[in-house]
Amino acid sequence: MTQAHFELAGVEYRLQDFQKANVCINDELALRPEPTNQFDSNAIAVYKGTLLVGYVPRRENKPIYPYAMAGQVKCVVEAAWSTGCTVRVEMP
Repeated sequence: MTQAHFELAGVEYRLQDFQKANVCINDELALRPEPTNQFDSNAIAVYKGTLLVGYVPRRENKPIYPYAMAGQVKCVVEAAWSTGCTVRVEMP
């Protein structure tokens, strides 16, 4: 199993939703690829429930993207604070 560890990107642009989602350590987050994203065709949005809370950083998204498309990833919060979090993404 391969793992990646990183801080979510773009939280500052959706801080209200991030805080509303009450992201906590050990929460499992959903990764949803956005192939039509106008800024990055490899963009992967990160959700807690129905709330978009951030993105996989561009420097990390290419190797994760195919696994996210296939639904073969697990994303778990490792640390959380009021304005962001770090996650662990597990792939086969």
